[in-house]
Amino acid sequence: MTEKSYEQTLAVAVDTGRPVLEREQAIHKLGESPTPDVVDHLIKLLEDNEDGVRWAASSALIECGDAALKPLLQALLDQHDSVWLRRGAYRVFHDTKSYKVQQATADLVKALNGPAAESTTTDAAARALMKLM
Repeated sequence: MTEKSYEQTLAVAVDTGRPVLEREQAIHKLGESPTPDVVDHLIKLLEDNEDGVRWAASSALIECGDAALKPLLQALLDQHDSVWLRRGAYRVFHDTKSYKVQQATADLVKALNGPAAESTTTDAAARALMKLM
């Protein structure tokens, strides 16, 4: 993806005035090039007001695989009170195709879906991140 097409695609993905389907298509296109900047934007989109946008962002992050692991763990630490972020992260870590991500997040997946997820997620995300360092 060229710099210009990346910027245009990103502009569509984050434009809340655009139809959801256009935004979803742009998000999937972004996920094809998992640069750190793309991953950061996809993580932010997990908190969008539109269900379809959040779903597309989590699908794109699944496709990003290992590239999404550390940034998404860090986001869970930084924004531990975000329900939508936790739900999106659960889907990414639960449905991942990456063995590395599966291994690093097995306990976190349980915490994200268990009782008291807000408090247990922070501890589990910190442990997972420390294992990777």
